[in-house]
Amino acid sequence: MNLSKKTIGIVISLAAIALIGLSALQIKNLNSSIKTNRQIFKQKVDLSSSLIASNFSKFQEYPELLHAAAKRVARSNQLNDPEIDQKLRKLIDDVFEQNGLDIPYEYGVYRHKDTPFSSTPKFVFALGDAGSSLDFELPDCENPQERGQGWASLTCSQGYGEDQSYHLAVFFPSQDAYVFAQSSGALFISVAFIILLLCCFTYTLVVIQRQKKLSLIKNDFINNLTHEFKTPIASISLAANMLRNNDDHIDEKRKVNYLKLIGHESKRLEGQVDKVLQIAMIDSGNFSLEKRELDVHTVIQSVVESMNLVVNKRKGQINLRLHAGKSTVMADETHLTNIIYNLVDNALKYTVDVPEILITTDDGDEGIEISVKDNGIGIGEEIQKFIFDKFYRAETGDVHNVKGFGLGLSYVKKIIEAHKGKIAISSQVNQGSEFRLYFPLS
Repeated sequence: MNLSKKTIGIVISLAAIALIGLSALQIKNLNSSIKTNRQIFKQKVDLSSSLIASNFSKFQEYPELLHAAAKRVARSNQLNDPEIDQKLRKLIDDVFEQNGLDIPYEYGVYRHKDTPFSSTPKFVFALGDAGSSLDFELPDCENPQERGQGWASLTCSQGYGEDQSYHLAVFFPSQDAYVFAQSSGALFISVAFIILLLCCFTYTLVVIQRQKKLSLIKNDFINNLTHEFKTPIASISLAANMLRNNDDHIDEKRKVNYLKLIGHESKRLEGQVDKVLQIAMIDSGNFSLEKRELDVHTVIQSVVESMNLVVNKRKGQINLRLHAGKSTVMADETHLTNIIYNLVDNALKYTVDVPEILITTDDGDEGIEISVKDNGIGIGEEIQKFIFDKFYRAETGDVHNVKGFGLGLSYVKKIIEAHKGKIAISSQVNQGSEFRLYFPLS
């Protein structure tokens, strides 16, 4: 998969436009749903008002209740009559329940100031939250469908006796929340789907970026693999041809040198193949550690001795400070040797100047701590989290002869973890790197 930054940018832009358009459409649908539910709510209220008004017309008891309630309030400035309150609420509750109006309310009694159909109604009393919303004109009986601030007039029937203008009204303090709640189900489902689409799209982009990065790393790996295999094969082929073509005229010294070259390059080729096979075996999980008691100091000294020739050629040195009192661990000798070798080899590869490598050991909590420190080019903080990834190779700056597959540190980390150990790095650009290892004693 070879996606350019421009292509990815276009895909992101189109997806963003689609998501914005979908969100705008959902908002429009939500507004439409709220308007529809508000109309349904008003229709239910109007139907309830019609039924309650009909009851007021049929039963003399209800207008008399309003009249009695108004007189009690006139005498004591409060209703203070549970029986009247209970009867009025039962009348309202029964009709509301019949019409599916499950919403909190408070009621009040009002009258028209001059005539029954005056446009200046006046409250006699209002209960609960209704009392906080009295600063508006209630609709007159000619237009009972008009309402404001959560109020609705339930009756415009004529009363009895000399007071013929007492009417019942209800106040819905949570009217807007109730209407919105009727549409909230569709809203939450829409939001959930949009979030799900956004998460899927984000995950897809992350996967694409990872695959693109992995593709580049694998291409780099194949190029390095080709180079690393081609060089020793070419050397072996050249030495074999020299021996074959000049067999009668070649002296023994040159013949020995050619044979040594073939042997050296064969071992080098074998080592490269082993690296690839080892990491493949580890990834597949088809490997086992052959643990036995090993002296870490002995392993370190063995690796240093084998690499002294390379270090001396560059006029460098490897210093040892083996201070650990308990240096015996249960480990696989081959893998432990490879770990130390890889870290020292990396220190040499990524050092421009004369290499100065320091290997130290110290006693840790129920284990041994090993440190390999160099004076190389260092590793930037932003890429330190990637260096243990398979195939990853850090930028080498001015170092142009660094070869390898990017498998060394990945192999090191996996083997250390297989031994139930840990590895960490501290490094700064142009100030060298230090790898700290911890191995349990058993």
